[in-house]
Amino acid sequence: MSSTTSPVRQSSFSITTLADQTFKLLASIISYLNANGHAQPHFTAASAELPETSEYEALRNQFNDTVLDLHRLVNGPKNILRTQGYSFGDHAAIQIALSRKYFELVPVDVVGLTAAELAKKAGMDEDRTSRILKVLATQRIFEEVHRSFRHTAASNFLRTSLFTGMSDVSYHELFKAASEMNTHIDASPYSTGLENCAFYNKYGTTFYGYLEANPERAAVFSKAMSGWSLVDDSLKVLRNNFGWSSLENTKVVDIGGGNGHIRIDLAQHYPALQFTVQDISNHQLSSAQSAEVQDRVTFQQYDYTMPQPIRDAGVYLFRIAFHNNNDEEAMRMLRAVVPALENRHDDPILLINDGIVPERAEGTITRSEEHQHRQLDMVMLLNFGGKERMERDWRALFEKVDKRLEISRMCYSPRGAGLLEIRLRQQASRVSKSSELDDGQTRHQESKL
Repeated sequence: MSSTTSPVRQSSFSITTLADQTFKLLASIISYLNANGHAQPHFTAASAELPETSEYEALRNQFNDTVLDLHRLVNGPKNILRTQGYSFGDHAAIQIALSRKYFELVPVDVVGLTAAELAKKAGMDEDRTSRILKVLATQRIFEEVHRSFRHTAASNFLRTSLFTGMSDVSYHELFKAASEMNTHIDASPYSTGLENCAFYNKYGTTFYGYLEANPERAAVFSKAMSGWSLVDDSLKVLRNNFGWSSLENTKVVDIGGGNGHIRIDLAQHYPALQFTVQDISNHQLSSAQSAEVQDRVTFQQYDYTMPQPIRDAGVYLFRIAFHNNNDEEAMRMLRAVVPALENRHDDPILLINDGIVPERAEGTITRSEEHQHRQLDMVMLLNFGGKERMERDWRALFEKVDKRLEISRMCYSPRGAGLLEIRLRQQASRVSKSSELDDGQTRHQESKL
């Protein structure tokens, strides 16, 4: 029997070493907060907001890796998996609190409401209301004081933040669809897609069809997308990591651009550019206009799997469009735009503002950071049969569609969508004039992630 070499196991992860690392990282976090004039957070509703700089994000991710590993060692697999296995009860409690508007009904004061008072306002029984509040309070979502429940920082955040829309969709539609993942894979073990995914199994229609048939939930989803901007820097990545200011009198085609609000933002910043926003939905196209830039932003109904009708643009932009699609659909999207890049003398650019998932956590990329990317990958899988892609996935996709497509520049973002500049290889290449990375928010990755 041939022998194989086992991977080297890291023995440095002991309770003692992790505790030492935790204290060092905590000291760095406290020092950063103090040096930059930020108050230390606490659990009350009046807690200060945390900074969202790249420096603090890096410290936070390192701390999360360390303290979570310490938590795992102290608790052991049995206790960790027991808690994880019962987490569906926690999710169900938040789902009810959102749908029955607990967060809005509890006043922002030091007294709060009793379970009986909240039950009456929420239109349900006291027993279940009390049990839901108590399990939430164990996670510092509400606080129980003298048999009343008052707001904490977390519950008040869900009362006031745009993020609440994201939570609503996550704990309502997505939570229910996730339970169908195993059934979906049993029925289709080797393929997935928009009409072949857990969401379709649960609701009998695509994600888009569901929103079309449920306008009230579509409105919540719209709020969820606004809330997504709180945890995703994709617009900042798009704006700060491409040489928009170097383009003169250039036409930019935003493919699958929805209501065009992102391109309106770019048009306001770069007056030398002309934008055409394309989307298959007339409703989306008609829902956003800006008098300030209306002479430079036009709208066109278009299915991005059909041949691109505009052949003279300098930039063809896909923003957060590919991760909704499996590889077959993604290849159709690329094949539709390639003819618009051919036989040109002006070096047009295909710009993709979408996820670039790290291969694994290593170097400066933490497990906490990778986990957030992997969570979003699971969301795309269960909702759309789509995927978040690693660098090698992107390269394989371009290779299958057209061997001339090559990545000329790539920017990775730890907080969501990165940026890929694509050109056709047979065209004369030029040095990119893209701007320097903004304040470390993204990291330019020429090597594989």
